[in-house]
Amino acid sequence: MSDTRPHPDLSTVMRLRRAIGAIGLTLPFVLLAGVVLFGIPMQRSVSDFFFTEMREVFVSASAGTGLFLVAYQGYPRRSGEVLSDRVISSIAGVAVFTTAFVPTLCATEDCYRPLALFDRLIPAAYDQTQQNIHFAAAGLFLVCMGITSLRLFTRCSVKNPRPHKQRRNQCYRVFGWTILAMVVLVGVVKVFLPESGQRWDSDWSFTFWAESVALWALGLSWLLKGETLSNEIPFLFGAPVS
Repeated sequence: MSDTRPHPDLSTVMRLRRAIGAIGLTLPFVLLAGVVLFGIPMQRSVSDFFFTEMREVFVSASAGTGLFLVAYQGYPRRSGEVLSDRVISSIAGVAVFTTAFVPTLCATEDCYRPLALFDRLIPAAYDQTQQNIHFAAAGLFLVCMGITSLRLFTRCSVKNPRPHKQRRNQCYRVFGWTILAMVVLVGVVKVFLPESGQRWDSDWSFTFWAESVALWALGLSWLLKGETLSNEIPFLFGAPVS
């Protein structure tokens, strides 16, 4: 009788995909739960929760995602391919690690203490540099995730993929473009409409919701690739594929 159990390496890859997807999908909800259940002030962005009692949640989610991405192998590198699965996931992993350990600047005077290590290492005169590093790393992470969903998750080993693979690829493209659209939206507002952006952040946490949409798209994309959604909603996403 043949052994039908999945190869251990494939099982590990699937668990990594599901873990990344679960973190991306649930992080905004967990932060919002802290606002609703524990009276933590609503923040302008996901990163600003670093300066609240939800710091450990934000850092753990970012560091965990970074660790999973650095460990993730993905598809083998093709001949002449520059942005291989391994390269993109490693860049994304380092970028999201950076967002965890190089925090954005606190927008208020009563920030939650203690300060982060980088708050102590980087002189106050270079605060803007610290913030730019954080924003650049966050943007790079999301861009890499968008590319992963658009270019890597849509790969197929056959010339004419089956209908269920075509449906899955349509979902990956929607998720990928959603991630990139949110990055562009936030970037345009921050660069070209700074005063409006600050007002929108103060009034209704514009950046937080844009980042949350990107994280939800990221989470759904990775969960689908990890075959979680295929098993739960087969009529929509199709049967699982290897």
